[in-house]
Amino acid sequence: MKTTIGLLALLAALTPSAHADPFDDFNSRVRTEYIKPFALDLGGVLGGASAHTGRTLGMPGFWVGAVGAVQLRPDRDNRILRDSGVKAFGLPLIEAGVGLPLKIDVIVHGIGANGASIYGGGVRYGLYRTDLVDSFMPNVSISAFGDKVNHKHFSASHGALNAAATWNLPIVKPFFVAGYDVTEVKVGAATTAGVSGAKATARGSRFSAGVDLHPLPFISLRGAYTLRHGIPGFDIGLGAQF
Repeated sequence: MKTTIGLLALLAALTPSAHADPFDDFNSRVRTEYIKPFALDLGGVLGGASAHTGRTLGMPGFWVGAVGAVQLRPDRDNRILRDSGVKAFGLPLIEAGVGLPLKIDVIVHGIGANGASIYGGGVRYGLYRTDLVDSFMPNVSISAFGDKVNHKHFSASHGALNAAATWNLPIVKPFFVAGYDVTEVKVGAATTAGVSGAKATARGSRFSAGVDLHPLPFISLRGAYTLRHGIPGFDIGLGAQF
């Protein structure tokens, strides 16, 4: 019950109301030269929500919860969001993952938020997973994710590569993540002539430092400070892990 309440609180904090959709003015403000900076910011928050700590779940491990990423301001060239008065913005996702043999995790996630439907998933592989005798060593993993976004004004596809390291200490587990995002945005209907159907691809980096807390059995709460293409923000997650 406590976990359910926490998940709902997390989603409420990350998801603006229907009247506060940060992408609502996209069709009236988009220009061909604005698509790429918009894709850069969108990919950064999608990638942050997809990033995980470095320790794989292990078979028959299981994770289910809510994750999200927030960027504290749009990129300086993202005139679509800046001219709409958007400051901090982010995306939440509901996520589930399962541990398979050979140190492989399979993860799926998705949600309807900010006027958009998002769905995707990925695979994580543990390059090194510690046991009791080597718990001082970092757990290291790599992962690849793909996502699709459908909004009334645009569509997007996103791919992410992540490398993560986690120290599996009791209760508080520090971690570091480096990520790379590739995002294509295609304009739907737009009020500016000649922009409908235009698309652009952006590539950006992410670097995160955070902690994964386990205050109670089977409960995982993680938070990280993240730089997305040089812009600060944070990533959070709350869920049940077995």
